[in-house]
Amino acid sequence: MQKAYASEIKKLGKRIKKLREEKQFSQQELAGFCDVDIRTIQRIEKGEFGTGLHIMFAIADAFEMSISELFNLK
Repeated sequence: MQKAYASEIKKLGKRIKKLREEKQFSQQELAGFCDVDIRTIQRIEKGEFGTGLHIMFAIADAFEMSISELFNLK
C-alpha cells in the first residue's frame, strides 16, 4: 500500500467499522453478505488492506447506501 493513501484507507476502515456497528452487524455477517472471508473484513476495518471496488460496492449495499456515501470521509 502506498503511504500517500495509508491514512485515507485507515479512515475508511474506521468508517466501515462504525457503520457496521451502527447496523448491528457482526464482522462475520458483513463478510457473508460481501462473500469474503471474515479476515478480509477485519483487515479492511483496521486499515491494513486496500480492497477492490467490488467489495466496496458490496459493503455499501450491505449498509443500504451508495458508494459515494460510503466514501464520505469527512
